Amino acid sequence: MNEHYEVVIGLEVHTQLQTATKLFCSDTTQFGQAPNTQVSAISLAHPGTLPKLNREAIRMAITLGLATNAQIVQRNFFARKNYFYPDLPKGYQISQHTTPICKGGFVEITVGKEKKEVRLNRIHIEEDAGKSVHTGSSGYTQLDFNRAGTPLLEIVTEPDLRSADEAAAYVTTLRKLVRHLGVCDGNMEEGSLRCDVNISVRPKGEERLGTRVEIKNLNSIRYIKKAIEAESTSLIDKHRRGETILQQTKGFDDESFSTYVIRTKEDEDDYRYFPEPDLPPFLISDEEIETVRRGMPPLQNEIRQRLLTDYQLPEYDATLLAGDTELARYFFDLTRETSQYKAAANWVIGPVKNALSGEESNNDGLPVAPTALA
Repeated sequence: MNEHYEVVIGLEVHTQLQTATKLFCSDTTQFGQAPNTQVSAISLAHPGTLPKLNREAIRMAITLGLATNAQIVQRNFFARKNYFYPDLPKGYQISQHTTPICKGGFVEITVGKEKKEVRLNRIHIEEDAGKSVHTGSSGYTQLDFNRAGTPLLEIVTEPDLRSADEAAAYVTTLRKLVRHLGVCDGNMEEGSLRCDVNISVRPKGEERLGTRVEIKNLNSIRYIKKAIEAESTSLIDKHRRGETILQQTKGFDDESFSTYVIRTKEDEDDYRYFPEPDLPPFLISDEEIETVRRGMPPLQNEIRQRLLTDYQLPEYDATLLAGDTELARYFFDLTRETSQYKAAANWVIGPVKNALSGEESNNDGLPVAPTALA
């Protein structure tokens, strides 16, 4: 973006898990129901209620950890993250602090012709909060607790990204991965995949990170790009003018494509984490990890090898298809109807890929089914 300054970006992506029930109770997690109809004494934090862990959320976390080459932590604890907000019924959030379920790992992205490994710091499990609904004309804010207690994975990168394009490529790649694994539906417009951006700027060649600004709750890949472009331009301008950069939390205005200050922080947030006394440590055995591994769908390298070996596709075609699980799935469906594999690949890489190019699209929305195209 600028020959004198480098933009440094880290992302925190929150993915709602596709479990049938919430993380610590049996309330359903179906989207779009009437407000406050998917709640119970547990999710509303009535006195005397106790949480019970949904083990399916653990399986999904292990699945994503294995797919990203992370270390699966086998002795885990939950912690209370203490803060007050109206849509947080308990006055704290059950999360993980010192023992995330997954440590390290990476996600490989492609920007143009360049490949890059984006390192992960951690993946941890936590429960979602409710939703504040600002009614506008009435001047009231209403609370919908249907979402409260829904299981989330928070996927935290190292500050490895250097542009809006890289950040968009990372979220796009991660979104396709969690969909492919069946971990999350990836519907950003419904809030099941949301992103916080941490961004700073430093003179090129300098090792020390600059003061960080956090942009919260971005629910569109386009908005992620626009927010990073707007904030990085603002930070570079402040550096040029010699202004002090403040550590701030910001929001994004999707009409003006600009960021705005929510609060200014002098120090890091202190949530006063402490161990969750109502939940025992949960253990993950080697056998459980192997069971999850055996049940996983094939990953990118396996798909690529299959395309090269079984379908005799050129390297370019195989790499392109394997890098997009939606395209690969469409190709495999198409080749059940025809043995002209190269011609099928040309159609999928060309017209079908163009039809899928919208950031919120999926195969269900294609105008032509594989059987009809064959």
